[in-house]
Amino acid sequence: MPKFLSIFPFLFSLIVAPELAGAQEGNFNAGVTRIMVQTDNEPLTALVWYPTEEQGEPWSLGPFQIAAVRDSAVSTREAFPLVVISHGRQSDPLAHRQLAASLARNGFVVVAPTHKGDAFGMPPQPLAEVFRQRPEEARSVISSMLADERFAPSIDPERVGMIGYSAGGYTALVLAGASPNFAAAAAYCAGEGAADVGSCGPDGWLMSADAQRALETWQPTADPRLKAVVLFDPHAMMFDGSGLARVQAPVLLYRPENDSLMPAQVNAELVSSSLGDLATAHTVPGRHFVFIDPCPPAIAAEAALICQDAPEVDRAALHQQIEAEVAAYLKQHL
Repeated sequence: MPKFLSIFPFLFSLIVAPELAGAQEGNFNAGVTRIMVQTDNEPLTALVWYPTEEQGEPWSLGPFQIAAVRDSAVSTREAFPLVVISHGRQSDPLAHRQLAASLARNGFVVVAPTHKGDAFGMPPQPLAEVFRQRPEEARSVISSMLADERFAPSIDPERVGMIGYSAGGYTALVLAGASPNFAAAAAYCAGEGAADVGSCGPDGWLMSADAQRALETWQPTADPRLKAVVLFDPHAMMFDGSGLARVQAPVLLYRPENDSLMPAQVNAELVSSSLGDLATAHTVPGRHFVFIDPCPPAIAAEAALICQDAPEVDRAALHQQIEAEVAAYLKQHL
């Protein structure tokens, strides 16, 4: 296994540094910049994609071509919806860069935070801390963007949505009002889910008794600003029907046909069945990693598990389809 892959604790969280896709059709050009966001703990970094009127040549970041205009002016043509993208465990804000740029070209301001202690290149934090911090970080990102002197004038605060992949799906569900049941999750991982590496990790539910008790008494708070949610194969085995009943926002959910890395019955299917009419669910070809943007050929050769799909799966075409569907869904509900 390549050395850079060995640092990831969960199969479902693996990600490598990707490249941004070329510009697609839309009403705007895409701008991109990096910001710092203050949280209750340490500040975090985030990437922001946004509509801009400016044009620019693609620029290189190592072997990757970036097709968004760096630090360009935000369009003032209208007030745009705000969308937060939460990456997977030990992943990276660039994991869904094509989707973010596509949404920017279609009139959305998109912010993707780097979750502290749960991102590529960062020392991992204990799982209990990750579960508590992720939703609060996403909440801080929303507040920061709505107060930012550069972006706030171009954002409609009444139209806020969120996209979550894998552990980012957990993050989005908590912010949307879902209440996790960590005791049930621990019991699943110790019993019938002992071989479920995607949901429980390669070594099972690694958490001390004190950390487990702290999680069980934690009371997450929903964010009423969230008006719509998009989930890509969410890590959701810590929820049950009663906890998911608290979700009020409409949800667009995607799951892969091959659920060998993240069993759908205790994750994506559980969410869609529990939400009933609130959820619009789609099953697409591929495995869990099909929702990560296509990898450059050099990286794909080294990271086959993450980057390479079965011969019948066209990840690039699938992403174009998903980008159009997500933009249409968010325009309808935001």
